[in-house]
Amino acid sequence: MERGKSILSEFENKLGLPKLSQVTESLDKFPDARQLRLIKEVLVAAERVSQNAPELDKVVMLIREINSMPIEKLEKLEKLLKRIEKIMKTAPQDLLEFLTSLKEE
Repeated sequence: MERGKSILSEFENKLGLPKLSQVTESLDKFPDARQLRLIKEVLVAAERVSQNAPELDKVVMLIREINSMPIEKLEKLEKLLKRIEKIMKTAPQDLLEFLTSLKEE
């Protein structure tokens, strides 16, 4: 067996190949299919986030503002948002399209 190892070592050295043990270690560390799917999902999510980066600044500002508000104001804001949501549900589609067009301009 020692002779087989030395022949393999000579072969690796002559061709400039990495040691077989290093190759097997690398393959053992390679992620399995489940891990590769998770990595892909993370990369896809990161791509979507990068496309919406300007919007993230607005979200961060909104979170900071909400964190600085007293509880009483947050309760009033919640009531206001619920009323707006109710109005949005009952509003005619034409009105909603008009409001959306104003935002785009």
